[in-house]
Amino acid sequence: MRKVLEGLENLICYDEFWLSKDMENMGYFFEYCDEYCKEILEDYTFVLDKEKFIESFMKSDCRALMEVGHPTLLSQAAYDTVKNFIQVDNNNDIKTFQLKGEQPEYEHMQLYWVGWMYAYIHYRSKERSKSIIEKLPLKEMLIDYKIGHEMSKETYYRKIASLF
Repeated sequence: MRKVLEGLENLICYDEFWLSKDMENMGYFFEYCDEYCKEILEDYTFVLDKEKFIESFMKSDCRALMEVGHPTLLSQAAYDTVKNFIQVDNNNDIKTFQLKGEQPEYEHMQLYWVGWMYAYIHYRSKERSKSIIEKLPLKEMLIDYKIGHEMSKETYYRKIASLF
């Protein structure tokens, strides 16, 4: 993946055609990543630290390729994106994402909204996901869900746009 990325460094963002697909995939990726991991890996016997897994994905080569419009990655199901992230970015080893402590309680579709919104923020701001998650950390997005999911995506973006 790194080699493919080198040739795409000047690209900023996919075109609007891919926006809804990326938002949906990011939402499902965030919401169901632990369930997907259980299906993908035979030796998966621990509880996944979803937040650590998601943060790592946001900084990954897999996500970077999605951002510049890699058609295979953007058109596949979220399950396959998790699979690619595990295989390529993590060499089929996700033990570093083992939860230490207790899994936080998430509201229904809270993680979906966060992933959905991160994709929208990327499209509107043209910033890389690794930069977005630094400026707007996952913990803040999880808190923003309480009011943010009641807003339109455009209104929420206007609320946080000064960060970008």
